[in-house]
Amino acid sequence: MQTEFTTLTLADQVEAKIISYIEDRGLKPGDTLPTEFELVNTFGVSRNVVREAMSRLRMLGLIQTRPKRGIIITEPPLLNGLKKVFNPNLFKLQTIKEMMGLRIALEVGISDFIFNNRTEKLIEELEQIVAQQKNISIDMLSVEDEMRFHTKIYEMAGNQFIIQLNEIIQPIFVFARQNYQSNFAPVNNQLRDSNEIITHEDLLCLIRENRKNDYREAIRTHLIPYWEFISNKTV
Repeated sequence: MQTEFTTLTLADQVEAKIISYIEDRGLKPGDTLPTEFELVNTFGVSRNVVREAMSRLRMLGLIQTRPKRGIIITEPPLLNGLKKVFNPNLFKLQTIKEMMGLRIALEVGISDFIFNNRTEKLIEELEQIVAQQKNISIDMLSVEDEMRFHTKIYEMAGNQFIIQLNEIIQPIFVFARQNYQSNFAPVNNQLRDSNEIITHEDLLCLIRENRKNDYREAIRTHLIPYWEFISNKTV
């Protein structure tokens, strides 16, 4: 019977075994691992194999080597690897749409965070952004204008992981606006004609007035052009 390691290289196997070693012993950031020499004896492989496995773990941010302390377990920066390879030009259109769907889910889902963490200072900063955009039609806002407002919303939510994730997936929206702009304006026009369009100023008013449930519905409506783009099978 083949084991799960059969098709893996020795370095792959040792990398997985070190991670299992950490998990099985309940080790935490700041705890130490055995030396390279000890790992060589434990796993019965060459020092070069252990070094390659350790090098991979360092690249993942899972371990560090510190003077006088040896090999230390560290908390990995979860989004760093994703940030390095996140290039919309490398993604299929379906992948881009799915990432936009994630962004929509985040925008609606962080409503409670926004209202729990809003401060007068953040509201004032949001007011300044809206004041600069007030005389611009919603379908004429630049990508930078759109992102400036929504980035501040994420900042208001106060969750650092979500803020970092937003920074990473922002290029998806920039890419979509630059390459598929003709799909967004007609939807905004339709919403305007039916008096359903939601502007940044409308969202700001709801935040200022502490109307969380109304905001949640409003942000859904505000994002309808993106939702329509995702749902459009002809694009």
